[in-house]
Amino acid sequence: MLVLLEVFKAIKEKNLETKKIINEANAQAEKIKKEAEKKALSLYEEAYELTLSQAEQKAKELKRKAAKEAERELSEILSHGDEQAKEIATKARKNFEKAVNAVLNEILQ
Repeated sequence: MLVLLEVFKAIKEKNLETKKIINEANAQAEKIKKEAEKKALSLYEEAYELTLSQAEQKAKELKRKAAKEAERELSEILSHGDEQAKEIATKARKNFEKAVNAVLNEILQ
């Protein structure tokens, strides 16, 4: 009977030791889980900030390119406008000369 009591006592101790190990393992698992969640959130925020920064840089680059292209087009349009203005002035001078000559011919006839 004493041996049986010793066996039950040993089983109870092992059972308590097993529960203690399980509780410690659960606590450790919870700690690891929280640390992983914290690390994942930190990595997400880091990736988000990096992506946002890259998007801002890309937007600045596109804006700079668009401004440069608009400036080039404006320069081209102004140059073309100058050429047209010169052509119109030249034609106007020729037409003025023709008109003066036509009036003089009319008067002299």
